[in-house]
Amino acid sequence: MSLVLTEKAKKLMKLCEAEGYENPYDLLQAVITDSVCPAICMTEGCEYTAEMEPDQREGYCELCGGNTVMSALVLADLI
Repeated sequence: MSLVLTEKAKKLMKLCEAEGYENPYDLLQAVITDSVCPAICMTEGCEYTAEMEPDQREGYCELCGGNTVMSALVLADLI
């Protein structure tokens, strides 16, 4: 049996990898009280990451040019 991850879960895992965390729980625990939060572009094939506001849903991606960058806290449905 294989595990199927949603696109949000896949991007959250990519963000964990880029930030050096083993799992989303560790990442979220580290940033939940900060004024900025790791964020990743949601466009398929784009893995641009940046530090953005914790509630960011439509941040600007400097790589692909879209307003498609979403914070880790939004990806995890904490905000």
